[in-house]
Amino acid sequence: MFDEEVLDGGQVTVGHRFLEDSEVKGLLFDCDGTLLDSMPLFYHSWVTVCPEFGLAMSEADFYGYAGMPLPDIVRDLHMKQLGTDCSDDFVTRFLDAKKKAHNLIEERLGHPKPIECVVQLAREAAAKGIPVCVATSGLRDHVEAHLAAAGLTDLFNAELGTIVCAADVPKGKPAPDIFIEAARRIGVRPDECRAFEDGESGLMSAFTAGCHVIDVTFMDHYPSCEGLRTAKAAAAMRRSWLQDPKLQPPSMSG
Repeated sequence: MFDEEVLDGGQVTVGHRFLEDSEVKGLLFDCDGTLLDSMPLFYHSWVTVCPEFGLAMSEADFYGYAGMPLPDIVRDLHMKQLGTDCSDDFVTRFLDAKKKAHNLIEERLGHPKPIECVVQLAREAAAKGIPVCVATSGLRDHVEAHLAAAGLTDLFNAELGTIVCAADVPKGKPAPDIFIEAARRIGVRPDECRAFEDGESGLMSAFTAGCHVIDVTFMDHYPSCEGLRTAKAAAAMRRSWLQDPKLQPPSMSG
């Protein structure tokens, strides 16, 4: 299923790029579903809001979209389920409703918990002097609040410049921009970084940026579910992008 190398704790490498521990100069982390167990909370808000706009979201579909910018998800759902492009106004109204629904759900259920097996990697790196950065498609207000609630602001915060969101770059995932910018923020080349992701869109983004890519969903103690496992199996079957010459990063030598 994977062109894989497996590191300690079940860290599965996606693709052929591999760094030995001694070669790693920076770690880049997606946020939702990677550092934080926020995906179940976000799924609830999709299920709540989609019917109001004539759409539907299954659990497997939801995990299949992991890492994709929210407006792109809305547009893709609209095209697949209603057969037409949606307007910018539709996207805005949908995301406004989704944000309100998410806030209500979070008030009831609380902030997402850290995914300890992944957070440990970030803390171990920081203790060794290896810089770390978040590279996420999430909305900045959600991301910063969630990282603060999880006790991770010593590693990731706006003052340090160690949080890169989709709004900070020209193109969101699966384009490589977020990971390229995150590497730049910590003063390291992308091909000297390990990038940690849970979603297919993010894995593609990090791979195209030139990183050593780790799929965290196979790690020991990662909080998985049936919908995620279904989405992972489907994604692996169509992972032709690993051999796509258009997605290979330019040479980073020199």
